[in-house]
Amino acid sequence: MTQGSRARRSRIGRRPLALLACVTLLCAAADRVGAAEARRRVEVQVVEVVAGRAYLEPGAESQIRVGDVVQIGRSKYVVIAANQKNAVLELAEGRLQRGQRGVALVRATQAKALEKLAAARPLESFAGQWRPPRLPAEGQPVRFVPLGPARDARRNRALVSFDFQRIQPLSGPAYGISRQRLRAQLHAEGEQLPLHFDADGFLEFWQAQDLAERSQNAARPLLNVQQLEAGYRGDTLQGALGRLRHAAPTTGLLDGARIAAALSDDWTLGAFGGTLPNPQDGAPSTDASRFGAEVAWQDDAAARTRASLTLQGSRYLGQLDERRITGLFESYPDFGRLGAHAEMSLFDPNNPWGAASTELSAAGADASVRIASLRLGALFDVRSPERSLWLAAFLPPEYFCSARPVAGATAAEPCAGGDRRYTAALDAAWEATFWTLASGAQLTTTRPAAAQQSTAFVSFRQREILNLLRFDAGVSVSRGSLLESAALDVGLGAATRDDAADISHYYRPSLKRYRAGLDEFVEHGVGTRLWWALSDVLDLNGSFDVLTGRDVDVFSLQLGAAWRPRF
Repeated sequence: MTQGSRARRSRIGRRPLALLACVTLLCAAADRVGAAEARRRVEVQVVEVVAGRAYLEPGAESQIRVGDVVQIGRSKYVVIAANQKNAVLELAEGRLQRGQRGVALVRATQAKALEKLAAARPLESFAGQWRPPRLPAEGQPVRFVPLGPARDARRNRALVSFDFQRIQPLSGPAYGISRQRLRAQLHAEGEQLPLHFDADGFLEFWQAQDLAERSQNAARPLLNVQQLEAGYRGDTLQGALGRLRHAAPTTGLLDGARIAAALSDDWTLGAFGGTLPNPQDGAPSTDASRFGAEVAWQDDAAARTRASLTLQGSRYLGQLDERRITGLFESYPDFGRLGAHAEMSLFDPNNPWGAASTELSAAGADASVRIASLRLGALFDVRSPERSLWLAAFLPPEYFCSARPVAGATAAEPCAGGDRRYTAALDAAWEATFWTLASGAQLTTTRPAAAQQSTAFVSFRQREILNLLRFDAGVSVSRGSLLESAALDVGLGAATRDDAADISHYYRPSLKRYRAGLDEFVEHGVGTRLWWALSDVLDLNGSFDVLTGRDVDVFSLQLGAAWRPRF
């Protein structure tokens, strides 16, 4: 092959390469033209720079979107957020100033053609495809938790209340009588030390034309102090000094002291002692004293079980008087409450009431069960009258049972006033969402004498009538050693939507008959109840009742106010 032949072949082989390069350059130029046609330039200006971000104008109204590139000076940024008026840039390490201008490369978008949606399915076509709506709570087993009495948990609290009562006969020679009571209660606790102070007392004023002629004026003192104590409540030691409302669960007022020590997480041992106030006017007295000890056990598990055993005695005018052993038990399982109590009294062999040396003076048990909307309750109690030398100095002789033989008689005098009392009660209620049906019965009798009193009732309440009213209806019957009666109750009440006020009215006709008589008679009772919370710390209450019948025509009025200052 000659040199010329080889040159021609070389030129022929380079022609496809040149053609391929031309095609590539043309495609690249077409892409650049397409990219330039797909984007357009929008002038922007920095209006604010805050916390490493720059805010530009305009925004989405100029079709600037997240991801578009913005060039300001020699730097390029990416739009991270945009609204109708502004676009946002992340500056990172760059710095921008207010007023700087730049260009945003906005991607052109082609509007989508509107499409007509298919017609919606008619509502009737969905009938029967969904199950009926059901509230979530209907399929949840709700466990009943007894809350117990309401308590104010504030460290410092006070209550000032006033009430006025008036009973006015409408016929006959009797005079009306009225009473005003101003009561103050205070509880205060220390911030640094576990100290507390409690006080409770009231002023009481009585008015009646024949007040001086009425008996037991000594039992209506002007000032009565129910509690005035200072105490310490630590983790393992507790104590109180002053007028104690309850020195132990089974004792009343005591001017003295009590102390208790925790032996473990569950066991507590305590003791108390002091003098007994005058039972008529509550004035301090040194004639009688009481002392005792108590051991208590408490389990804070789910059932919240508590039990205690108290041993106590008393002295009157230097002589040993009462001696009692009392046991208490209560538990709150998931289904309700269980409780029991018993008291043993010890007497001298030659006591003036003829009581046995050892006597079960009180015993009882109670239970309540709640099963869904059904609530059941039962109670049984037996007790003898309290007998002591201290009480005998203030109560009439017929209050006590005297079994001592009478001179010239061959048998002991019958027991008068000291009969043992037995009480049994049952109740049941069905509590629905907007109505409640309740019933109950109670029987009380004494032995050895046969004094009896039995009652039974059925009541119904309908709530949320027109989202405002409630209706009450009930019947009751009663039979005692002196009187038999049957009564019908109807009432209507209303409460505001915010529960700040409540008013109710009732009418009660009663058919009565004395056991010693033959004829029956009717009594009519009508009344109104009102409660109004003026604020979170002040509320008012009142009631007005009229009772008319063959035996009595009388009206009673009661007004009250309660103020709970916050401090």
